[in-house]
Parts: sequence; structure tokens; C-alpha cells
Amino acid sequence: MAYLINHIHIRAKDPMVSAAWYEKFFDTKVLSSKEVMPGTITVTMDTGGPVRLNISSQVSGSSDYEAPAELNTLGLEHFGFSTDDIEADICEFENHGVRIVLPITEVGSGAKLAYIEGPDHVLIELVQSAAK
Repeated sequence: MAYLINHIHIRAKDPMVSAAWYEKFFDTKVLSSKEVMPGTITVTMDTGGPVRLNISSQVSGSSDYEAPAELNTLGLEHFGFSTDDIEADICEFENHGVRIVLPITEVGSGAKLAYIEGPDHVLIELVQSAAK
């Protein structure tokens, strides 16, 4: 059986506020907002590719613990978006006060990457492929 990643799922204090942030910076689109699991609202977003982004509210009474967005942590560390112009993207994030976790770094293949902190302390990688 072949497996493909279906979605990335984030917990948020306010899923609509988080969804608006992803719409603004990554041109995602809200597909739906509904109660999927009892007591929570899930916003499902089109990311422009085969993997959806789901953002859900917390279940009443759940922990308020928020893990920091940092590199080199165990568990799900980050997810990434491809970009054609990482310099312009990072400049845009900086202009909007988004925390840059790792500035633009060129890796051995000529590709460039950077990490930012999204809403809800989510670590997001930007990846620009090597010039061809």
C-alpha cells in the first residue's frame, strides 16, 4: 500500500486568526470551517498542493502549554513551504515583525533555506531550490 501525507494539523487558540495569517503570507485558502471533533472547530485550508493544512481549536479543559518554535527538537519539528524568492519572503516577514528563527542559509546543493515562527509557535521552513 502506498502512503501519502494527507494533511498537517495545528492546534490554535483562535483557528480563524491563524488561518488568516497563512492566507496573508502563504496564499492558502480556507476550504471549510466546521466542528469535526466534538467541541472543536477545524479550519481546513488549501495550500496549493496535495497536502492540506488543518487548524483546530482546543478542546475545553485542555493544556495551555505552548512549545517554543525551535530547531533541533524531538517530535514534529517543522513543516516547509517552497518559494521562488526567499530573500523577498524573509524581507516581508521581517517587515511584519515575524520572528526569524534561522536566517537564509545556503546548503551544499545551492538550495537556500530559512526558518520563521508562525502563529501558535509553529516552526516553518522556507525552501528555495538551487538555481538551474
